[in-house]
Amino acid sequence: MRPKIYWAEGYPPIFAPGGSGLGFLSINNRRLWLIVFVAAALYFVVRGPCRAVDDSGDFLIVFTAARNWMQGLNPYIPADLAASAQAAGAPVPAAYFVTSPSVYLPSALPLVAPLALLPWAIAKVLWLACLLALSLWNVVALARLAKEWALPVASLLLAFAPLHTGLGRAQPSVLVCGLIFVSLFTTDPDIAGLLLGMAACIKPQLAAGFLLLALGQRQYRKLIVACVMVAVSTGIGVALIAPGWFPALNWNLREIVGSSSGLHSGPDPTSWYQLINLHILIPEALSQTPVEIILYALIVLLTIVAIRRAADHWMSAALISSATVLIGYHRFYDAQILWLGVPALLFFAQRPLSLLLCAGYAAFLVPGQTLAALWLGTRTDNAWRALVLRHETIAVVLIWTIFVCIALKPREVWHGTTRGPLRETELTSLQPL
Repeated sequence: MRPKIYWAEGYPPIFAPGGSGLGFLSINNRRLWLIVFVAAALYFVVRGPCRAVDDSGDFLIVFTAARNWMQGLNPYIPADLAASAQAAGAPVPAAYFVTSPSVYLPSALPLVAPLALLPWAIAKVLWLACLLALSLWNVVALARLAKEWALPVASLLLAFAPLHTGLGRAQPSVLVCGLIFVSLFTTDPDIAGLLLGMAACIKPQLAAGFLLLALGQRQYRKLIVACVMVAVSTGIGVALIAPGWFPALNWNLREIVGSSSGLHSGPDPTSWYQLINLHILIPEALSQTPVEIILYALIVLLTIVAIRRAADHWMSAALISSATVLIGYHRFYDAQILWLGVPALLFFAQRPLSLLLCAGYAAFLVPGQTLAALWLGTRTDNAWRALVLRHETIAVVLIWTIFVCIALKPREVWHGTTRGPLRETELTSLQPL
């Protein structure tokens, strides 16, 4: 895995010596960074894998949906999901699927079906092992990219709270993010397209931007393989699904999105504070109006323009990842996709921008909005509460804005770090893991 990256004339390689914009931070004290790394690893284990042993509820939803699909039952009816879960040995009450119904598209069901053939206890262990292995693979790959910054980068990734939440719930988003990451590290277009297509089958809202990125970068074979993968999996899923699935799926989607997208708590508080998309920053009077649509369109337009001006493919990935979180329905664990901004973060030359980006990423070292809701409640009757209960989304906006500014004015950002024309650079740190 040694992808060749073509750089615009006059721009440096990402990790050129002395090119890191985080040079104001000392990395000479290896012992200190080892301590930080060990602390991050312990934090990761406690909040992630340890919690997953007793929870794994999000995987249970798609697991039982796949079982129903194979048995000819409707995978979106809560009563049938509860019956399948109990038959598989999952100790879960029937009411669980009333508040957490399945909203996974038919394209995801054939991919989960092999695990759904197994008893719940075995399937859960295999699923968690897969998530853990894939996550650690990506941590190592991104850390090796950083060279001398390997320990700080690994510490940041292990301490990233969205990953903990995703693992703790055995969320399919962890698998989807991992597949997207690996597809960017893979030079074979067929394998990369297959991985990206699998991600799109499970969570299209996370993978769609990277399909468009492949199109924009003229990676047509990768894109075609990914689209064929989605078409085949969708075709199989729909061909074998029970009648009446679409109205049930539509109802579940309306219930899930509607119950957690409110902007203000009322007599029945919602979980809107767990969202990190642009929607919760929009005043209630402007929600679901043309103003909101225009804001989404503006994000898409500026992201496209910035990608066309971006100096390299890692900056493009950073732009796509941050824009993806802002658009559509996304909970806290989906912020793991922001990992793709870490390579770009390391080589910024302007200190203020580096500090602001570090602050934006630091907001995700703890599940801040959820903690704030537990301590303060979900009412936003003053400016302080409104800010605290939305600070993660504000951090994503900050991250995306800085990436856009950097990409639109690259020569100013790279000033002082360029080392003359560089037509082609090979990232030798990318080795098969």
